[in-house]
Amino acid sequence: MQNDSNVKTPQAKIPEYLKCEPRTYKVRLNHWHEDTCELEFTVIIKCTDNMLHEHNNFWSCHKDRLNENNGDIVAVILKMIGNVVFWWCYENNSNSLHEKYGVNSIFHEEGWLSDCFQITKLYFENHVRDEDFEFNPVTVEG
Repeated sequence: MQNDSNVKTPQAKIPEYLKCEPRTYKVRLNHWHEDTCELEFTVIIKCTDNMLHEHNNFWSCHKDRLNENNGDIVAVILKMIGNVVFWWCYENNSNSLHEKYGVNSIFHEEGWLSDCFQITKLYFENHVRDEDFEFNPVTVEG
């Protein structure tokens, strides 16, 4: 019997933009929103800052976002992710982390690379109830 231990299996090539140490951040919606909802999540950024710039540059107003955050590309991206996470949670009324059906599905949308980001913890609570709305009739002046 022959030993095939010399057979080499091809190694997957790691893209340059993923050759970095992952960075983990806890993101929370600030206290100004505590009456309407709570949002807190942990996200891992698995790509280089150059790739974060590419993510930012995909959308219009990328220079403005960078200027508003004093050139801090991580802050820009975390705020962008926070906005998208909020709307996903609000629209789906969910705390699911699932990659295909949960919040991590946002990174499969246009403009994001799913191998660059992962949300590992998520808490969302919507405090807006039907009873919170007020209304008055409007009279039409003729």
